[in-house]
Amino acid sequence: MKKKNIFLWVLLFIFLTTYNLNLEKGPIDSFFHIKKVEIDGIKNSNLDEIQERLKIFNEENLITIDPKKIITVIADLDFVRDIKIKKIYPNKIKVMIDEHSPIGVFPDNENKYVLLENGKIVKNYKGELESLPFVYGKNANKNFSLFYKVLQDSNFDINTVDYFKYFEADRWDIFLKNGKLIKLPSDHDRKVESIKKFLSVYKKEKFQRFKVFDFRVKNQLIMK
Repeated sequence: MKKKNIFLWVLLFIFLTTYNLNLEKGPIDSFFHIKKVEIDGIKNSNLDEIQERLKIFNEENLITIDPKKIITVIADLDFVRDIKIKKIYPNKIKVMIDEHSPIGVFPDNENKYVLLENGKIVKNYKGELESLPFVYGKNANKNFSLFYKVLQDSNFDINTVDYFKYFEADRWDIFLKNGKLIKLPSDHDRKVESIKKFLSVYKKEKFQRFKVFDFRVKNQLIMK
């Protein structure tokens, strides 16, 4: 029975897609209308906004609709990194969204903006902010994503950070939750070396009493 049903569906599909080229007026328009759009993968995006934008595809033909057309409608949303579309017959579209991660909070006067890993700034974020470190300093919002990548590449645990402070000489201070302060140099290569050096020593017993690790002077580590 199952084989017979599959065979009938295949014949119907071949007939509709092969012999009817007038898609606006032909009988294919009576089949496979989109009745449901399922959204998957979002954590920070506005679900209501996505659903509202995708309403325009209700009742369109599932067979003939171009997935790129659906992607274009929501690709500009703040957190969206990548979108995949899956057609589920007879009448459903599944939209799978991969998001950029929020990595910090930039306070500006009375506003708090969320910084994403791709460098984008989200101004109207309604989600939870308490788990993200604050990022202070003039133009910090424009430079943090690059610095964040340096920390990631160095296997620095971001969860240990209380907040970051940026200085216009492209220098960063890192304030940790345990009260320690890391002062980094401006030069990129030295910055990477300093982070690795800090990670290699700060947990050792003889370094526990120090609160400040200052790497600003070349070839020196000043501790206080």
